[in-house]
Amino acid sequence: MRLQPRSHHPRRPPGACLAGLAIWLGFGCQSAPAPLTEEYAAAMRDSVSATLEEFRAMGVAGAWEAAGDFYSDSPAFRFYENGELRYESADDVRAALADLGLGAQLTTEYSDTDIEPLAPGLAQVRSRFESTLRGEDGSEISYGGAVTMLWVHERGGWRILSGHSSAPVPRGGPQP
Repeated sequence: MRLQPRSHHPRRPPGACLAGLAIWLGFGCQSAPAPLTEEYAAAMRDSVSATLEEFRAMGVAGAWEAAGDFYSDSPAFRFYENGELRYESADDVRAALADLGLGAQLTTEYSDTDIEPLAPGLAQVRSRFESTLRGEDGSEISYGGAVTMLWVHERGGWRILSGHSSAPVPRGGPQP
């Protein structure tokens, strides 16, 4: 028996292989996101700084509803205080602000503030702060520490997506 040579026709890969190849090429051929230029980063710093000042002014005015608008409604929202999760949603923060009462006022001074643009529409704020909360009855509570916040630009402007504030804790042993 003599074998007959077959005509050479390339085999087509199965459909799944073609689909996989198309997906791989699609992801592999995407360009990397444009780098954050220094001009854009500077504009972000200015914008976040102005928003931080607006946020601070809402506390001075006791405008708690407006202050609550500075928190993101994203399900990823979290805010910690002194190492513990304090607020799991922006609504939790808004409820706490509303509990302060209409006559209450919060004065906060920020210092050593660093605004670091991470990507377009995303910035980290690191700062020391000193705050005084004046109650409706005239009582005052002062506190301070450090705060870090991740700000995200959403429809309507910059919003706090997550953060942590902490107060200094006395350490054991000799102090420097």
